[in-house]
Amino acid sequence: MSNTIRFPQPDAAMAERDQKDAVAYHQMEGDLRDLANMGRITAQLGSNTDGEPRLCEKRNLALFAVYHLHAMPLEFEKKYDDGDFHTGSATGSG
Repeated sequence: MSNTIRFPQPDAAMAERDQKDAVAYHQMEGDLRDLANMGRITAQLGSNTDGEPRLCEKRNLALFAVYHLHAMPLEFEKKYDDGDFHTGSATGSG
């Protein structure tokens, strides 16, 4: 009896998918940085409009949306930087 341990060979389709995912992440990095920076700029511009009337509901809702839109790409950027995405997931949750 042989004491050789046989490790599973990497699946060629999985390796190809990993390579495509790596290329896709690399290609979207510039756009991601632009999006995150524009979110920062927009939030800063929005905070500078904090004038009269202070209780304008439409303005408050718009600023809420701007700040939320600012937070979303920053969270996405953090996940990207941390490598916190699960490649190969068809659900989009990761």
